Amino acid sequence: MSDSQVFDFKPRARGMVIGDIPWLARIADKARAKLADRIGDYIYPCPADQNFLKEVEMSGEEFLELVAGSADDDELIAKMKDHLAQKQKS
Repeated sequence: MSDSQVFDFKPRARGMVIGDIPWLARIADKARAKLADRIGDYIYPCPADQNFLKEVEMSGEEFLELVAGSADDDELIAKMKDHLAQKQKS
């Protein structure tokens, strides 16, 4: 992979909301980039990512596994909504 491919990565904007879950788009992009070893200068999980993960009661590794097992945003959203529903039951 060339340096330009690494540095071309840019996660979606902080304010982008998918599946009615704030921050999910950005952290998902960063997790995918980390899994592909092309995150560049971005940090996963950064302090804002850690706040999101704390709120949804997941570790950074658990979220990486969830992202790795999701084919696209729609599948990730469905899995996150299921996780959040389970969290509310407990």
